[in-house]
Amino acid sequence: MKRIYTPILLLLIAAFTATAQEDGLQQKQYTPEAGDFGITVSANPLVNFLGNMFNGSASNNIGDIGGEPYNPGLNTLQPTVSFAGRYFISDNFALRMNIGWMYSHDKNNFYAPDDAARAADPLSNADVIDSHIQNTGGGSFMIGAEYRVGEGRVQGVFGGGLLYAFNRYKSKYSYGNAITDINQQPSTGINNSTAPAVPGFSYQRYLSTFNTAPTHYFGLMGYVGIEWFFAPKISIGAEVNLTAAFNWTKGTYYTAEGFNTLSGEVEEWTELLTPTSSGFDFGTKNIGANLSFNFYF
Repeated sequence: MKRIYTPILLLLIAAFTATAQEDGLQQKQYTPEAGDFGITVSANPLVNFLGNMFNGSASNNIGDIGGEPYNPGLNTLQPTVSFAGRYFISDNFALRMNIGWMYSHDKNNFYAPDDAARAADPLSNADVIDSHIQNTGGGSFMIGAEYRVGEGRVQGVFGGGLLYAFNRYKSKYSYGNAITDINQQPSTGINNSTAPAVPGFSYQRYLSTFNTAPTHYFGLMGYVGIEWFFAPKISIGAEVNLTAAFNWTKGTYYTAEGFNTLSGEVEEWTELLTPTSSGFDFGTKNIGANLSFNFYF
């Protein structure tokens, strides 16, 4: 990948050197003006495609065309796409917005011995299916401003903005073997399905884990970059952004079931699994795009 990024950065530097002295007429012709709108499309997938062609990788598909939304560590949601836009109040000053959405649904099935069939026939190879379903989703929204400097067809861009993001999670479990007074601890194919111990129950298993409210992220983002206008109102850009965000969540709950040895019945209950917590996230993020094509109209 370094072999691909390096020529692009050298191209931008060369473009800056060659065009920095162009007159104001060309700047008006090529660069955005007051009242213009702008949209950004990530160039990263194209760079990845070219890089994989040269290094012989079999994974040379184009992939997503957008940059990433703010992603607070939910790796199961990759890849993700966001959309970035601008509105120019003056020739050098613009409002900027980025919106992203993330969603993932995964269902994993597992075989488990059929306890009833094997109790009736010890030589039986019958199986049942257990399932684990995970749903994760979230979104991000950034609004800010940018200022442009430079003459001719090359402009430096810098600015910052406010960021809000959220995510929520829910996991469901289903089992082929029921809990009964005879089979109080049935076989299962799902690892880590045993719920926290409860007095009066010899065995307890998860039915679901979930958040009653989303985890919220709020913070600041700053960015700096450069754009080269190789055609009127069309540019290629490179950008680095830095994000600092505080997060908080009300905690995670679980629903479980088990056989109550005192009442002689199968019961369900809901309890708090993890308490309210908070944290801080800081680092560089590809929010929007760090290599991009930009169109103004």
